[in-house]
Amino acid sequence: MTSTAPEPHDLARLTRPLRRLPELASPAAYRQLRAAFKKHEMSDAAASALSTIWVDPEAVVPQVAHPQRRRVPGGYLLVITGRVWSGRITPDTENPRNADHVQFAIAETLGISPVGLPSARVHGVGEMAIRAKSRTALGEQLEWTVETTRSRNEPHPSIAEQGIMDPPIGVATTVIYEDPDEAPTTHVFVREGSSRVSHAHYHLGLTAEDALFGLPRNAAAMQQHVDEINGFAGKDAAEIEESEKAAIRCAITEFELVIGVEEDAPDSTDLAEAIKARVAQDHLNPKKKWTESSRLTSLAEECLGALRKAGAIRSDAEADWLGGRLTRAEAIAHKIPAHGDHRAARLVHLFTTNDPQAHNAIRNPIALVLLDEADGSAKRNRQVRGNTKLPLGVELVVRELLGVAPDRAVAGFRKTFIDALPTNLSTRTWKPSRRSPEALYAAAAQELAEDQVGGSAGTELWVRAAYVLAKHNKIGGGRHDMGDGGDRRTSRELMEDLLGLDLGLRQLRQAVEDDRDGRAPRLIDAQGLPRQDATGEEIPITNERLRVKIAPKDTSNTGPSNGDAQTRFRHKVKVMRDSLRNMESSMRDVEGIVDSGGDRLIETTGREAALLMSKQLYKLFERANAWYGAAFDGQTNPFADDEPENQDPA
Repeated sequence: MTSTAPEPHDLARLTRPLRRLPELASPAAYRQLRAAFKKHEMSDAAASALSTIWVDPEAVVPQVAHPQRRRVPGGYLLVITGRVWSGRITPDTENPRNADHVQFAIAETLGISPVGLPSARVHGVGEMAIRAKSRTALGEQLEWTVETTRSRNEPHPSIAEQGIMDPPIGVATTVIYEDPDEAPTTHVFVREGSSRVSHAHYHLGLTAEDALFGLPRNAAAMQQHVDEINGFAGKDAAEIEESEKAAIRCAITEFELVIGVEEDAPDSTDLAEAIKARVAQDHLNPKKKWTESSRLTSLAEECLGALRKAGAIRSDAEADWLGGRLTRAEAIAHKIPAHGDHRAARLVHLFTTNDPQAHNAIRNPIALVLLDEADGSAKRNRQVRGNTKLPLGVELVVRELLGVAPDRAVAGFRKTFIDALPTNLSTRTWKPSRRSPEALYAAAAQELAEDQVGGSAGTELWVRAAYVLAKHNKIGGGRHDMGDGGDRRTSRELMEDLLGLDLGLRQLRQAVEDDRDGRAPRLIDAQGLPRQDATGEEIPITNERLRVKIAPKDTSNTGPSNGDAQTRFRHKVKVMRDSLRNMESSMRDVEGIVDSGGDRLIETTGREAALLMSKQLYKLFERANAWYGAAFDGQTNPFADDEPENQDPA
């Protein structure tokens, strides 16, 4: 068997590469774009502010006359898109995300400047306006808003690693000051994506003053800004700091600029209402979250494509079969084994193996999607392991039931199949082969005779039979009773017990054969033949019958008292394993006993019992560890030749 060390953070390999910044556009290019905005009937102040934010203004000029349209209730927003300098757009001073933290003058909070939410109004074509007391007050408000936004919203993946990924949306906004000595100023305020821009400005080292009155209005300051960042890019790779890498990645972003609104009818909407509606679509009226199964199956499809591209899946036809897009007859026409258990085993192996070809292919789609936690936070430092990948493979397996079985049955199969599989598939030496159920049984029985339970054949038979039993709802969790007749084995523990008995192996073989014949699995007798009831009808398998008739609990002590040493040794090893499992179940039972306050008694009154048990278990551990050391020195690896080389998967 093999094992792998923990992987590094998978997203670290996917960080945005470092690139030198382009030169600032020529003044003539900015003048040409400014003229286009004025032709669009925008004010001179708005046209001037908007023209200098773009990295390539010449590419934007044609869009002004032919903007894109974004549907909102009552009309369409008119927008243009392209790359902009992050330092020349400004986070929203009235970011609604912070509405519950805003302090108003009526609160009369001593020592803290009141910060209100100014109401933006339409100020012309593609232009909004807000009021502020003074430039100083505007700067203070922006500074507070940016810091509050950053503290409340940490984007994942990190802005420092990826730059701004989703394009912010902004609009020209003129600030009218109450101080009559201060002339209005026009800025490009971000109305959607303020959190992203706030983090980008932090990594760029920009202050509120820089964002409002520095870089957007001063060509020399902007040139100095670009030169400084390109100086970072020119450093030796071993010398550049992480903060400097972040600045390079954050300097430029894709951007969506609103330049007007097209109403469905007169007075159906205006620019202010349309922008609010656009923001609300993402925040106040978000799309319903995908179900877990829909999220997993979409990601599984991406992984399937990655496996095909990497060559882990050998043909487009096999990829279609594994993805459920071929019928069994079509699979046979492509000379692909068309049994459901073979398809399931192939998918389980692809989505659990540590073989680099398959494992590395799957890592990227998982790392890029960043599945959310239940509380909405994204998983950082996601480690792509077997238990991360297996549910994706199972989503592909269950496609054969979609639209055929009730949703409840599909959900039950999905859960039961995973629960019935071994936990360490990624470290087991196995792969699906073309062996028949009878050949697999014979090989697994040989492994059992050689005390190699769970070798390649046994594992393959386990996976195939688990698929069949779960699909037909013939296996499940144990009963929740206790005492001599109780059976609290999980479905995985039951499958492990079946694998350790010749009769159990015969039953697993029979289940696979019956499913291939299109019938529900049947119970077998001691000779391996289907059992019949008093009326001559064949008896189907049930979870209860597997537990009582095939692999009853706590029968290991009735084993052989004589015979050769190897037979008695294997029997006593199984007795020890069963005893350990019983101890684990008993410990769970003890943990389940609580007082009236819901506290576990073992944790409140069981100090002496826990101490005694820990001492006894430690002595047993030392003895078992000594056995392991001696056995390691005295015998070779029994799993070295589990799988013949000529038994590759289809």
